[in-house]
Amino acid sequence: MDNATQKEYFINGLAKGLAIIQTFNNEARALTLAEAAYRTGLSRAAARRVLLTLEGLGFVTRCGDRHFALTPRVLSLGYAYLSSMPLWSFAESVLESLVEELRETCSIAAVDGTELVYVSRVSLHRTLSQGLSIGSRIPLYCHSAGRVLLSGFTPEQLEDYLDHAQLNPLTSRTVTDRARLRQIVQEVRRKGYSWSHGEVEEHTTGLSVPIFQQGRLIAALNLSRMRTDHDVTAPINEELQWCGDYLQPLRRAAGRLTAALSVEQAPRIVRMERPPSRSNSESST
Repeated sequence: MDNATQKEYFINGLAKGLAIIQTFNNEARALTLAEAAYRTGLSRAAARRVLLTLEGLGFVTRCGDRHFALTPRVLSLGYAYLSSMPLWSFAESVLESLVEELRETCSIAAVDGTELVYVSRVSLHRTLSQGLSIGSRIPLYCHSAGRVLLSGFTPEQLEDYLDHAQLNPLTSRTVTDRARLRQIVQEVRRKGYSWSHGEVEEHTTGLSVPIFQQGRLIAALNLSRMRTDHDVTAPINEELQWCGDYLQPLRRAAGRLTAALSVEQAPRIVRMERPPSRSNSESST
């Protein structure tokens, strides 16, 4: 959409409401009016109008005298996306079978801006320190699934991402050098998978493969595990071990999802029936 079209159709109030909703997170579960305004860049008056509107609609509630917090109704926004995409409901059974086979936590992630977001996840009930779940977000550059998703970017999209993304080191292992990241993404394209260790969390390892729709990479299938004290395999050999143990099952599962997408029907369009005219209605009685 060009700037002129955006200016013509852009609804500022809707954008402000979504900005307020997205400013809540694990570190900011309840916000004052001033905090919401600061985090979104809105004026206090605009933030107040948005919060009161969201409160009236049931998306936020008051916590004490000064704070606002999200309500469970916000989940309906994410559910609308998940329920409108048949892949994700089918994917859950594929993930459950994969977790049962491999005894590891498996997830599906998609791109949202400069981050990946989990759209489906089945845990083995081992707690990763981040407490990740559906809707959790992680920067693309440091995660194996994120690098698979980046491998689906065009060269122009990848350069734009590397130019504008904030490449912060999350651990001592996190790669933040743009030239090295460009090389890593090229390697992922060539190999058809991505393996990473200790770049999001010091002791977490992940292996990811792509999911396609009509030849276009749309998501990544990921297996992740927290390294335990008795895991003594040197990282240089660990990638080979992971690929030997997990790569083919991951690729088979991704193939099932890709095959399902190739036969997925177009989104069902609900057509409104025209009400009978008054004359027809009267003649039928």
